[in-house]
Amino acid sequence: MIDTVTFDLWNTLISNVPQDYHKYRQRRIKNLARVLRQDGREVESGLLTEAYSKGFETCTRTWEKNLDLSTEEQLKIMFGFLDDQGLQHLPRTLMPRLVEAYVSPILEDPPCLIDGAKEILVHAKGKGYKVGLICNTGTTPGQTIRVLLERLEMVDLFDVTTFSNELGIRKPDPRIFLRTLRELRSKPENSAHVGDLIDVDVLGAKNVGMISVHYNPELIPSGDIGPDMAITELRELRLILTGSE
Repeated sequence: MIDTVTFDLWNTLISNVPQDYHKYRQRRIKNLARVLRQDGREVESGLLTEAYSKGFETCTRTWEKNLDLSTEEQLKIMFGFLDDQGLQHLPRTLMPRLVEAYVSPILEDPPCLIDGAKEILVHAKGKGYKVGLICNTGTTPGQTIRVLLERLEMVDLFDVTTFSNELGIRKPDPRIFLRTLRELRSKPENSAHVGDLIDVDVLGAKNVGMISVHYNPELIPSGDIGPDMAITELRELRLILTGSE
C-alpha cells in the first residue's frame, strides 16, 4: 500500500520550457553586468554572455555525472572564463550580490504551474499521504525554489523538500531518493515517485524499489525503462492514490 508520494519539480509541477531558459538566461547576464558595473568592473556584454555559455557547458558536464554545484561554484566557473578581465578572483564581499543577481530572475517573473499541480498536492495531503519533493536544481538553487513555492502557497504541502545543490548529488543517483525517504520515515516499497523524465525520475525510482509514475503528457515512448504506471494529467494520480488505500 502506498503511504508516501514524492514529486519531481520541473515539468512535473512547474513548467520549465526552453523559452523560460532563454528569458532567465538574459536576465541573469543583465543582472550580473549591473552588479559588476556598480562595483566599478565594466564587462562588455558579449564577453559576459560568452562566459555564461561556457560556464553553463562546464556545469552541464558535472550535472551529467549526477553531481551538483552551488550557485557560488557555478559563478566561479563562469568568471574563470573572464580571467583576462580581472574577474577570476573576485572579493568575497561581492559574491553574495552576484549570487542574488543570478538567482533572482525566477522570482521576478515566476514560471507557470503545471495544470492540476497544486490540487493534487492538496489532495494527497488531505488523504494523509506523506509528500516529498526531489528536485534537480540546475541554475536555480533550493533556497530560491523554497521562496518560489512559498509565494505559490505550496511549500507547506511538502513534508520534505530535497534539492540536488544542497546534497551535491542529482537524480537518478539512488542516494537522493533514499535520503528523502529516510527523512519521511518511509519505505521504498510503500512509496511512489512522480516525474517526467524516464532516465532521471523513472529510472531513479525503480533503482531504489519505489513505484515509478511517469508523468507523460506528450506520450513520449519510454523505451527500455518502463515505468510502473504512466499518467498524462496530474489529476489521474487521484485514481492511483485511491486505489492504494
